[in-house]
Amino acid sequence: MSLLDEKFRSAVQPTTLTKKLTLNGETKAYQVYRVRLNLLYYNDQNDRIATWISQYKSEHGENAFRTLTMQQYNDVIEEFIVQSNPTSIEKTKNNIELVNQREPGVILSDGRIVDGNRRFTCLRQLAKENSDFCWFETVILNVHMTESKKEIKMLELAIQHGEEKKVDYNPIDRLVGVYQDIIKTGLLTVEEYAESTNETVQDVKKRVEHAQLLSEFLEYLHMPEQYYIAREYQVVTVFSDMLPALKRCKKEEYALTLKEAIFNNLLMQTIRDSRKFIRNINTMMETGIFTTYIKKQIEITQKIKEKLYAVPLRNAAELKEFADDNQDLAEELKNTMDLSVLRAKKRVTKSRPSQSVSKSFTMLKDVDTKIFDTLNDDEREKLMWDVARLSEKVNFIKSELTGEEIPQMISNPLAVTQEKTAAVPETSAPAAASVNSCDAKNIEAAEETQDTVLKKDFTLAERHIDEPMIICLDMDKPITNLVFSLHFCLERILPFQKNQASYRLFFVNAENKVISSESEITLQSDEIASLSFTLSSVASEQKKCFLAVQSVQDSCELLQQKIPFQLSMTFTADFGF
Repeated sequence: MSLLDEKFRSAVQPTTLTKKLTLNGETKAYQVYRVRLNLLYYNDQNDRIATWISQYKSEHGENAFRTLTMQQYNDVIEEFIVQSNPTSIEKTKNNIELVNQREPGVILSDGRIVDGNRRFTCLRQLAKENSDFCWFETVILNVHMTESKKEIKMLELAIQHGEEKKVDYNPIDRLVGVYQDIIKTGLLTVEEYAESTNETVQDVKKRVEHAQLLSEFLEYLHMPEQYYIAREYQVVTVFSDMLPALKRCKKEEYALTLKEAIFNNLLMQTIRDSRKFIRNINTMMETGIFTTYIKKQIEITQKIKEKLYAVPLRNAAELKEFADDNQDLAEELKNTMDLSVLRAKKRVTKSRPSQSVSKSFTMLKDVDTKIFDTLNDDEREKLMWDVARLSEKVNFIKSELTGEEIPQMISNPLAVTQEKTAAVPETSAPAAASVNSCDAKNIEAAEETQDTVLKKDFTLAERHIDEPMIICLDMDKPITNLVFSLHFCLERILPFQKNQASYRLFFVNAENKVISSESEITLQSDEIASLSFTLSSVASEQKKCFLAVQSVQDSCELLQQKIPFQLSMTFTADFGF
């Protein structure tokens, strides 16, 4: 039968519309016809309904469709189409009812629908209530399925995936299509499939691997090609995640055992998060626990196979019943996984210090010491401070490893004594500015005191082991006013250091002349405190000064830190930073 025969003229009417298609490598515009719905039938080879077809044949026999009339056949397939995506069906149906069919389908000359199963379904449902919808607009290809199966399949894939991608396939259905077209029948090569679907060859090869796992899973259950089972278990994500883990196995027998272990967990429904499950497998591989895990899985797999194959299972309901009846095996699967993960995490914890030290060493080896000559004073002092903190941490680690007492801390590198003789930088005259009466009194008092202070020869103090370091949170910000505030906190580098410390703080210029009043601060390790300072007016003439940090345990000539600050005195009012 051919719908293009003269006898179907009343039921097959040409329109003025055309649709471009590529068939046998040739692209051209094809005539669009209006065809009565009762002359058309669904394509049971459509990948979208592959799992539903397999389920129907499983329940009614391999040749079940052959006993049906065309009307009965269409009714059965229609139900599959609706169940596969009811939301999409309803949306398409409402759209067609509102504006009629807009996109032509594609059929073969015998009435088999190549593209447009969803639209055909919606029109069949609408036609039951309104005869205006009893027509299907479509291209009619004058070819036969048995003679041009490959070309028709490539056209179908191109329309469904390459050109329109109207509604995404169920991932399982798509894997079934890949398995049928590339692996089982060899109808298409990987390259031909990739060309038809507008994908890369690499992506198709990966999907072929997933499809192969799908087939192996069903064979493991002794239910080959019953693809609806895979739909029930939602295995696509698991297969995608497990493939890299299988390739990491050093021995082929390990890969086979791991594959069966994953199949067991799917069957017993013990996988709640596939990505976490595979992540745990990878952790075992990285820590050397994997071999022990695999040996245990061999034992469990043997137990499951003995029960699984004792009485052949026929459908998804019986598989679920098997899992429910063998919860002891499910618990054994979960327990071995939990125990192996726990052991792996312990090994990770034990190896983490060595890994961290090794990583740090590698990074330190990459430090280019030639750059040191290009650093300015601030950059050099910050680097020295970081090196001092690193040295303290290394000393502590060595002490913990050897059981020896922690050696005396290195001297604070930021108490730079060579600056004693530094010259006062040349600067321009200070800019004119105004101050409020309170600030003026503070500054005046500071100057009266500080102008009488002679230049001091500060010396380097030994670091107090039990004393946490004080950190200025504003050290990267320039000072723009004579009256300002800074924020401080404590940092405990070593575990045994106290949670509290007291420091004396004041500012000096490049010649080590004190240019501010002295303040004392006591901090807790979990607090941030603010402290106000008032600089002498001479500071406005300079570009740089230093925050001197003294421990209350030291004399006034000893410094723990000397932190550089940039001066930018445009205003002397207390506007902050």
